Amino acid sequence: MVANLLTLGNAVCGFVAVVLIGSGGKPAETLHLEFKTAAWLIIFGMVFDVLDGRVARSTKTTTDIGAQLDSLADAVTFGLAPAVLVFRMHMILPEWNLWRWMLWCLSLAYFLGAVLRLARFTAETEDDEASHLCFKGLPSPGAAGVIASCVVLYFYIKEFKQKELTLLLPWQSSLERVADTIPIFLPFLAGLLGYLMVSNRLRYFHVAGRLVTRHGFDALVYVIFGVILVAIFPEVILPLLFFGYLFSGPVKLVVSQLTKGKECEDAHTS
Repeated sequence: MVANLLTLGNAVCGFVAVVLIGSGGKPAETLHLEFKTAAWLIIFGMVFDVLDGRVARSTKTTTDIGAQLDSLADAVTFGLAPAVLVFRMHMILPEWNLWRWMLWCLSLAYFLGAVLRLARFTAETEDDEASHLCFKGLPSPGAAGVIASCVVLYFYIKEFKQKELTLLLPWQSSLERVADTIPIFLPFLAGLLGYLMVSNRLRYFHVAGRLVTRHGFDALVYVIFGVILVAIFPEVILPLLFFGYLFSGPVKLVVSQLTKGKECEDAHTS
């Protein structure tokens, strides 16, 4: 019961995010506020997504209906909402609208990648804790976090209101030019994320699952200082965390291939 309510909380975040993103015919300032709010709702949806699985497995109340409901909620919050957000963010740059067909294709590639990834995860994953420690392909919340954190960072720089940014006033124009590239590259990033979500070669660890299995003082320290760090500069720390997680899969694959190659050379020379 509690786990399903948390899952529905995730779905509500996704629904409201889609409504905010899709609302048109408003002044630019209002649309920008709604886009930023939608990005934060996607990130908040991840909190519900982490909690519902943990509650269900810890209370031994996992059900087939709960698993299906979780996938449907994830498809909305981490599949549809980020895809529409990428599409709408790119449309705020009129000079780039000549690429509209490519924008459609790349946004659709992200959405289809998320849906396929969630369908495979639901079909292949068991309810035991061990099956939630590692993912085949980039998890949809991680991909959505990359998109949402980029949007949050974009408006953080463009608004230039925070006290810490006023210290960088001499570089304001340079920072804003960097921020202007975010809506341009978001569709290409979304297309790449769509592929990474269905990749069979990449492996990603489950952050919450790893922390939970590491009982004791170390896990407590990681959680406390991680939350404090994010709370201080969320607009900057969140993109760093999500991109770090994004690159962890390819880095892990390269290291494993190099290690495997070295082992083969050692075996050949021995």
